[in-house]
Amino acid sequence: MKIWIRFLVGSVIGVILGVWLPEAGGDSAQLFGAVAAFVINIGRYLLFPLLFFGITIGVYELVQQRAMLRIYLKMIGLIVATSAAMILLGALGVLFLSPARVPPIFQEAPLLTLPTLSDLLFRVFPRNLFLIFAEDGNFLLPVAVFGILLGVVFGREQRVSEPLAQVFDSACRVFYRLVSYLIEVLAIGMIAISAAFVFELRAITDFDIFSQLIIVLLFTVGVIAFVIFPLILYFVTDRENPYLWLYAMLIPVISAVFSRDAYFALPALTRVGKENLGVPRSVGSSVFPLAAVLAKGGTGLVTAASFILILRSYTALEITFAQVTWVMVATFGISFILGSVPGSGVLVALSLLSSAYGRGMEEVFLILMPIVPILISIAVFLDVVTAGFIGYLVAFSERMTKRVDHLDYI
Repeated sequence: MKIWIRFLVGSVIGVILGVWLPEAGGDSAQLFGAVAAFVINIGRYLLFPLLFFGITIGVYELVQQRAMLRIYLKMIGLIVATSAAMILLGALGVLFLSPARVPPIFQEAPLLTLPTLSDLLFRVFPRNLFLIFAEDGNFLLPVAVFGILLGVVFGREQRVSEPLAQVFDSACRVFYRLVSYLIEVLAIGMIAISAAFVFELRAITDFDIFSQLIIVLLFTVGVIAFVIFPLILYFVTDRENPYLWLYAMLIPVISAVFSRDAYFALPALTRVGKENLGVPRSVGSSVFPLAAVLAKGGTGLVTAASFILILRSYTALEITFAQVTWVMVATFGISFILGSVPGSGVLVALSLLSSAYGRGMEEVFLILMPIVPILISIAVFLDVVTAGFIGYLVAFSERMTKRVDHLDYI
């Protein structure tokens, strides 16, 4: 049985259990929530070594091919372009489709650890290099930067570094195989993850208040993922069927929707990138992780649209062009520091926007707390799809992809 079918079947079983089982005072929800958290930890268990050895060897190979600078410039350009475009589309969607205003709903303020730009810079370049390996697993950029630096040295100093490069190459292959075995087992864990997600949805009591916002977000995200991205790929990839690309992405997409954790979906994205999309290791191991960390256009879209709705709900007047512009620019800047919160990016971004906006609205984002699980799920789905889109487009633009028949997809 193909792996995507296992993931789909596991998710469907979990959804059925989440709908059918009684909560029994919250015991079922707590049980599945605890198991889901454990499964997500297992899914991210090998991510750091996979990324470290993979990105080092990937950069090493790109340096040898004299393609590193070109590929990274394309990646950065696509990250910036997709983030800006999606935030703009999110703002336009909520302005033109005009979902109903949200009445004030008082919620308890969650305790959030909000990273500052200086905090993140010191985590990328700590005083002691080995501290990057003591991270809590929520920030991949420090390890990625070190891997890039090593890969460049390996490529430029081959006579000295060749023995160590061979060790890294072997380690990369070993961890890739370990991750491949782990992904096959995680399909069972999707039962707990999807059931826990459904229990969180069942706990939402004021869904009707937010239903129009959710519909607008789903419509906007759907247009991007199922219309805009496929159209771009259709014209770029010699008129090939672009929906095969989405079919190839089913495993990381299912993982992203139910886990709401971009890093949990990243190992699956790395594997389908190679085995379904034909993206070579040199590009996949270099681009997919950095895109997962930096390309947060999906989170930016959801954040910008949600915050504009909040502003409309808290003012009797129509919001101005200047306010909308401020929201989009601020969201665009914030999106690049959300790689350190892979499972709560929307909540953190809304909190940062509210604090930056001020005017007595520092905690106004709390009115959206009941639907935060849905907002994060939508955002992570689009973030993962965007990372896959960027990685595949960069590899194809360099004519480095290998054609894989859709019947051979994992």
